[in-house]
Amino acid sequence: MTSITAIVPTYNRSGYLAQAVAALCAQTRRPDEIIVWDDGSTDGTEATARGMGDKIRYFRGDNGGKSRALNAALREARGDLIWICDDDDLALPEAAASLCGLLADTPEAGIAGGGYRRFRDRPDGGRDEHGPGYWPDLSSGSPIRHLLEDIFLFQNATLVRRGLYERAGPFREDLARSIDYDMIVRLGTLAPITVTDTPLFLQRKHDGDRGPAAARHAAGRSDEVWKSADRAIFADFRDHIPIGFYEAMFLSQDPVFVSRAALLQRACVHARRTDWPAALADLRAAGRAAPDTPLGPLEVAICRRAMAGKHGIEEALVPRIREELVAMGRANGAGASIARALARGLAWRARTALKAQRMASAGRILRLASGLISAGRVPAGEGPGTRERRDIPAAAFLTSWPFPGWREGMRQ
Repeated sequence: MTSITAIVPTYNRSGYLAQAVAALCAQTRRPDEIIVWDDGSTDGTEATARGMGDKIRYFRGDNGGKSRALNAALREARGDLIWICDDDDLALPEAAASLCGLLADTPEAGIAGGGYRRFRDRPDGGRDEHGPGYWPDLSSGSPIRHLLEDIFLFQNATLVRRGLYERAGPFREDLARSIDYDMIVRLGTLAPITVTDTPLFLQRKHDGDRGPAAARHAAGRSDEVWKSADRAIFADFRDHIPIGFYEAMFLSQDPVFVSRAALLQRACVHARRTDWPAALADLRAAGRAAPDTPLGPLEVAICRRAMAGKHGIEEALVPRIREELVAMGRANGAGASIARALARGLAWRARTALKAQRMASAGRILRLASGLISAGRVPAGEGPGTRERRDIPAAAFLTSWPFPGWREGMRQ
């Protein structure tokens, strides 16, 4: 039987930590070892951890952030499978057994992931639970495509083969935010992911400051902080994840349309990260790939998703980007088809803004949609019947991370 190491990085959360470790000890398939890495806490964390006796292996280091704590803990881990758990969340009893079962049933997979539910403690001692913040429709498309569009797998519900972490390289210590997102994408480009939507942990929602000691932020600023961090890590991914990896997500009798779908998909990923200059470059290239052929249904769906990111589309509404999007639509027939599909993706955003009586925002959205619809004439005829793979071919996965230069800025 393969062994499991559960790693709990912690900082100044002694009360939550005891609950998190207790949930790990209550697993029906209990981890073979539990490592608690204390990132220089100044509360009662050390006393709490040492009070758990031989249930855990406790380590303490100077405060250096979650990435440094995880890299140190990984060097101490003995298990074949690595399960990283936050210090304020609660694993459900069947979590480890379910994740182990997924990997056993799918030996080619390097990562097993599951669903989650959110909760908040009430002042009266009760608990309010609700569904996940985001969970995609996994009935089509590969898990890594969904992850590139938005994070939905979290470490508490992710079990990873140890060798995959060794190939992925360390957690980036130059990042203050989005280190989990950065790592799960790197892992997912190296090996297949197997997923269940069954909830495997409870994600605690609470107020108070977030992040490492040197870069704390209030809970209310989380969306703003993560938006900036996500855009930065995806700028790196653009340099290191080849377009061929995106091409492996699609099937068509004509390789031109595989290429076009891949460019649209990468544009979608970067648009959802609010990096519109990068998205525009790929949208223009997609239009040139088959300039006289309109989009097919799958390509239209990709463009609509480009407008559906959780970070919004405010950057697309500024005059310069709006004008460049409209100009892309005027370039050729395929560009007009892309523009029309992007406009369709704006419809629900306009409705949402109007319902919330955000009239200025609704007006900017409608102005962009109108410009895209009237940008050019869509070619007659049907678009290609491009299809999306559920499983990416083994040969398409990358062999290792980091690429040259990836360690720059990291503490060794």
